Amino acid sequence: MTPPPSQDRLLKHVVTRALTSPPSLFMGATGVLLALSPVAWPAGVAVLTFQVGWVWLRIRDPRHARASLEEGVRRRWMAQINRLEELASVLDRDTAGVLSAIVESEERLLALYGEQAPFLIHGQTQLTSLLEHSLSLAEKRHQVQTYLAAHRAQDIQRQVYQLQLRAEQSADDVTRRLYEQAIEQKREELENYACLEEASRRIDGQLAAVQCTFDNMVGRLVRLRSADSVLADPASDPVFAELQELTNGVAALEGSINEILLLRGGA
Repeated sequence: MTPPPSQDRLLKHVVTRALTSPPSLFMGATGVLLALSPVAWPAGVAVLTFQVGWVWLRIRDPRHARASLEEGVRRRWMAQINRLEELASVLDRDTAGVLSAIVESEERLLALYGEQAPFLIHGQTQLTSLLEHSLSLAEKRHQVQTYLAAHRAQDIQRQVYQLQLRAEQSADDVTRRLYEQAIEQKREELENYACLEEASRRIDGQLAAVQCTFDNMVGRLVRLRSADSVLADPASDPVFAELQELTNGVAALEGSINEILLLRGGA
């Protein structure tokens, strides 16, 4: 399950949003200008004091905290949308199409929930986390495919064959062992190649699973809403539960892909 924003991070965002709001900035600038004047400094101190009190009330207002959280979630979501637009220019057409379909399904899911519900914040946080992992997988796939395109397995196999011939033709034991070491290195390179191909296929499968799961989620939610069966608690919502499971699965695959790239030298 994707952890909710930490209390410290949320508090920092709430305080920052209160301090940088137009009223706060206006009072702060006015107070400082007045405080710099030998004649008007008492008024400046009063304005700054009022600003501190206003900011404090804003920080303690639950509605302000909720609005700050929603703004942070929206900002994080838009950052991923912008990231997708940048990636679309380098990804292959199929992968870019799958990611676009995932985003479209996520937005349809949010639209179906509407403004109601605890799902709006919790769900969008979960959806954003899932999109982050999906984009990360797509980036890794692009890196892997770029590497594979530059190192064809057939070329490596031909090099192994040529090294084997030289080893067999070598009368000197030291030279033959050196060729055998070179052959072993090339065989490991072939194993790396096969491992990276498998990683790319896993990513393709996972992204396809995410897309199809979202299609199913949207249809299920339409059915649940038609039957007035959507639960108020997101933790008990079957769609939300499946979304959490899907996110966990994608995150786990990303972790395994990272291990593969680390152990095999990566792309």
